[in-house]
Amino acid sequence: MAAKDAAGFLMFVAMVGLVGWVMYLFTEARRRQGRLKAQSELNGRLLDKFATAQEIVQFLQTPGGAQLLESFSGDRESPARGVLRSMHRGIILSVLSAGCLALAWHYRDYDNPLLVIGVTLLSLGVGFLISAAVTGRLAKTLEQ
Repeated sequence: MAAKDAAGFLMFVAMVGLVGWVMYLFTEARRRQGRLKAQSELNGRLLDKFATAQEIVQFLQTPGGAQLLESFSGDRESPARGVLRSMHRGIILSVLSAGCLALAWHYRDYDNPLLVIGVTLLSLGVGFLISAAVTGRLAKTLEQ
């Protein structure tokens, strides 16, 4: 397999992956939007049941009211989960770039598109890993 053929195949796989990722993001956003809309309608109807502000304050002091108030904050991600996701992406991109660079080295052609793809993916992977390290350090500092 020539280097140009390998690069073409890699680009095809990347395009299929990109289309799949976009479809996943679209369906996930629609699901989240539907869930938030249903939750806000339920919370709105629940708050409409109260006649005075005093009743609302009393309700919010109960465990159920505290849970309702917490649900208004939305979906928040913990810093640890974000760091792990960045590490995950960084490792995958770094390994993928190592494969591209190994193929580029194997074919030893300076016009090899795999070299450009490999260096680009390596830069992204290292960037994700640096981002995860900085975020993890900041999260530990802010927790203290």
